[in-house]
Amino acid sequence: MWRLNVRRVYLNSVFDVGKFFVNRRFNIQHGELLLLQLVKKDDPRHLGRIRGFMEFDEVVEDEHDESVELYGRKWKYAILASRSIRLQPRDWFDLDDIIGINARKYYTQVEAMRLEHEDALAVERRLSRYLKYISNK
Repeated sequence: MWRLNVRRVYLNSVFDVGKFFVNRRFNIQHGELLLLQLVKKDDPRHLGRIRGFMEFDEVVEDEHDESVELYGRKWKYAILASRSIRLQPRDWFDLDDIIGINARKYYTQVEAMRLEHEDALAVERRLSRYLKYISNK
């Protein structure tokens, strides 16, 4: 499981097109879950930064500048999802809610970051009602 930082202005598009653009090629495995976490400044009322997740399919180079078309900005790679799932507002959460003080290590500005196994299991328990829509869970 990975955590992806996303700006609120891009969030709906990420869900709609099932793509998340990055500048580094991360070693994400097919079928892994990618949590969509709002950047801190985009959740000023502390409603919960995790707003949904995607099931990873593959990474491709953004050769045709789709990121520029969608967002007016160039990224090198597109992370493609086989599924994107929005959480209901009542189910939004912060990693702190699930794994406590250890969640701080995931609040960096890095675009994507892998969760440690135990932390990922705790998050999966929280997402259990949504995981029935994901093929590998």
